[in-house]
Amino acid sequence: MTKRGHAVLALGIAFALTVTGCSTGEKSDSGASATTSPSGGSNGSSQKEVKLRIGTWEGGDGLKIQQQIADNYKKTHSNASISIESVPDQYGTKLLTQIAAGQAPDIFQIGDGDVSMFMKKGALEDLTPFIKSGNGIKVEDYYQSVLDVGKLNGKYYTLPKDYSDIAVYYNKKMFDAANVPYPKAGWTWDQFYDTAKKLTLKDNDKYTQWGVNLPGGWVRAILPMINSYGGSVISPDGNKIDGYMNSDGTVKALQMYQDMYQKDHISPSSTESQALKGVDLFGAGKVAMSITGRWPVENYKKNNELSFGVVQMPVGPSGAANTICYAGYGLYSKSSNKEAAWDYLKYLTGPEGQELMAAHAFTAVKSTAEKLGQTNDPVLKPFLDDIPNIKDFPEKVSPFFGVSGGKSLQTVMDKMMIGKPIDVKSELDAAAKQGDKDLQAAKSE
Repeated sequence: MTKRGHAVLALGIAFALTVTGCSTGEKSDSGASATTSPSGGSNGSSQKEVKLRIGTWEGGDGLKIQQQIADNYKKTHSNASISIESVPDQYGTKLLTQIAAGQAPDIFQIGDGDVSMFMKKGALEDLTPFIKSGNGIKVEDYYQSVLDVGKLNGKYYTLPKDYSDIAVYYNKKMFDAANVPYPKAGWTWDQFYDTAKKLTLKDNDKYTQWGVNLPGGWVRAILPMINSYGGSVISPDGNKIDGYMNSDGTVKALQMYQDMYQKDHISPSSTESQALKGVDLFGAGKVAMSITGRWPVENYKKNNELSFGVVQMPVGPSGAANTICYAGYGLYSKSSNKEAAWDYLKYLTGPEGQELMAAHAFTAVKSTAEKLGQTNDPVLKPFLDDIPNIKDFPEKVSPFFGVSGGKSLQTVMDKMMIGKPIDVKSELDAAAKQGDKDLQAAKSE
């Protein structure tokens, strides 16, 4: 799933919450125990028919893959009837409406920024008892940092569908032409900055090549830089923004980020990017490096003119840091078929389902990643190598971050991208104070 898809879902759900103010009401018993057995099996014809509904925002090829997984499951669970409900548009709004009416799908897809919100609304079943049951899973079979996106207050509420952390792509031909060595794991942000300056070219007053395509105002992709300088944007308990968003580490990281744009112009400005809208700057050879997830890898591999490599994110004074974009599945707390739903959720997010799901995505199942060659592919392995460095993102820490600190920080980033340089420290001070006010207001509603 793309970063845009995650952002749209989170925004759509936040808007729906504001409008509907819906609630799920009380949860029913999970019924999970150490003696639980799967709901189907090869002799499923002798068992009671079980109907399961699966909610997803995917359509097209993604929907076809999910349908194939369901069909494969039914081959050994003949008593299971699985209906996949695809809602490509306004998924979040419809899902919240279904939850308010007590009619949500037994299993539904969730974007990373919404796990905390759904949990606090009581819409998600605690999966921990199922995980530990006789029909459970071994958490060590999964990449821990990815699995833990669905873990809140020591309990699991979602299992991963797919994900991507981020990395730096680099154009080998451009590096060779400039006689600049290829970057290696463990390189620093200072080395990254210096490399990008060497690869930025001008013809009189016109830039003909930029050293890097930075992620602009996309806060999630800037978090690794902030975290690696010892900064953050919200307290670990999600209750405080002032003192964190404007901490020394955050200020230092964002000052350097502004310098990259405004002082040394190593990345296209927002105006230049707008003029080149719709162009993949890295694929087109306009920039020597690009910071993003694994999403463009397949297209880049098909580009015969492009010789590229991928390296882990740079390291700051406080060490390595990365972030994640994640889609998962949760089990509806009011499902009347929780045992059966768990069995299918386990299949969907386990080796059987993930072998199909991860054909063009990253899987959290270690054995499947290895089987599909992801652990040995030179342009995919750097992403996997950086998984242990993934840090919690603010929307997981607090479901109110988007309407508080997220909003005020985005304003700062937008100012940074347009016009003259800003006083980063004073802008972050003001943003942090406003974020705190909005956070307390959101929590009291």
